[in-house]
Amino acid sequence: MSEEPQEETQNRYECKIQATSMFRGRMMVTVVTPSQAIAAEEAGACAVIPLDAPNMVLKTKEGALRATSIAAVNMIMDRVLIPVVGRVRVGHIIEAKAMEAAKVSCIDEHELINPITTAYVPETTQHIAFKDSHNGAYGYVHKVASARIYKQPFRVPFMCGASDLGEALTRIQEGASVIRTAYPADEDTHEVAKTFETVRKIADAIRQIVEGDDAKLYGLQTTYGVSIELLRMVKRQKRLPVPFFAAGGVFMPVDVAMLRSMGCDGVIVSMRVFKTLSVEIRLNDIMTALAHYDNPNVLAEIVERSGGYGAKPTANG
Repeated sequence: MSEEPQEETQNRYECKIQATSMFRGRMMVTVVTPSQAIAAEEAGACAVIPLDAPNMVLKTKEGALRATSIAAVNMIMDRVLIPVVGRVRVGHIIEAKAMEAAKVSCIDEHELINPITTAYVPETTQHIAFKDSHNGAYGYVHKVASARIYKQPFRVPFMCGASDLGEALTRIQEGASVIRTAYPADEDTHEVAKTFETVRKIADAIRQIVEGDDAKLYGLQTTYGVSIELLRMVKRQKRLPVPFFAAGGVFMPVDVAMLRSMGCDGVIVSMRVFKTLSVEIRLNDIMTALAHYDNPNVLAEIVERSGGYGAKPTANG
């Protein structure tokens, strides 16, 4: 790809960061049907993530997961006004261009969707722009070799998964505007305990950066292979510089509150939420848990309404 002026690249990335900052404190919901998307929108979701079918169904029918079809994306976009996220394979720039042409609001470069073998993905030198919200005048460009999609020319933001802080910072350095926890297993069977483990690992690593000195930062620069400026940004802000979402097995309000208290900006709600007996109540309770995660009185009411801690859904959701 031809190079463009640094200022233009930087301004575009800043616009994408500003757009995704509105996701903080909200939920995204994975959906298959328009009625599910409408239910998520009415409950206050910041975005929906369409699938052609539940992952287990796709695996059984086609043998592997694949990018969401444009037809499925258009069907959902025709029915809701909130942002729609399109999922594509890691490194598949053509699928990403198709999603952008379909006018999705965000692209999820998803690690579990039948990935391209890295042997067939040429490494590209990416010119990455950052702007520190701590002081608006600060910006820089960093170069990195990656088999991931070159995100800077796209006008829509990207969401990427991470299993630890090093991976999260690498994805941000590549141009990701949202980080979510990575899926080590299929979404339909993913245990939320794994999500808690990843969030705790990333939160602990951020705490080490905040409490560390410059020597610690330079050591982590070598360990993670990311720029020192990005590490300093994390130290100043005491969090990732982009929204951080918990994903995988998340559909219980009490888990959502716990994840928020651990440092997540929001959650991606599993399709299992639509198997509860009162989807509307459950989605509303998740939104309440996101907003009042530090209020035990509100959470006590939610726990009682959702049937304890979620072993079984009740008639009230």
